[in-house]
Amino acid sequence: MPLNRLMKRGGELKKAIEIISSVIEKVCKFIAAFAVGAFVVIICMQVFSRNLFKIPMIWANDLSVVFFVWAVFFGSAIAVHHRAHYDVALFPEKFAKTNCTLDIVADLAGIVLFYLMIRYGYKYTVMGLKRLSPSMNIPQAWFFACIPASACFMLWYTILNLAEDIKKMRDLVKGEKSI
Repeated sequence: MPLNRLMKRGGELKKAIEIISSVIEKVCKFIAAFAVGAFVVIICMQVFSRNLFKIPMIWANDLSVVFFVWAVFFGSAIAVHHRAHYDVALFPEKFAKTNCTLDIVADLAGIVLFYLMIRYGYKYTVMGLKRLSPSMNIPQAWFFACIPASACFMLWYTILNLAEDIKKMRDLVKGEKSI
């Protein structure tokens, strides 16, 4: 009986993780899409303003960089979720255990990297509160806040990827299917 309860809880946990992951992905997609849209609008406004009216929009450079960086970092979180970052195949597919081991090592390296991005990105963002953007007079923290924010999501997805890779390795070892 306790095993049945544990399995039921495992199913509930899996469903909760899927819901959380889905919500995170929707948030990341919204932020990335909004940032790309704002970036395009600002660049178009800047081009028209400079070429048609001969009026430069000095603030547009800084603001477009903010939106571009936010789009890149939150787009990266989505890419981590879908394992869409670049991948180098060192061994043929028949070396499934070796490839799975490398995936686990890459997941662990990602966890360290994303932890560092959260820790030092946060510190950098806090430092940016004291410095203002020259053209817009807003804290430069807005430029950097996307680093720790998106790294939290990347860390979440990498931990899930690691769990999936460990399960895959366990299945490979049980089945002794490949080298």
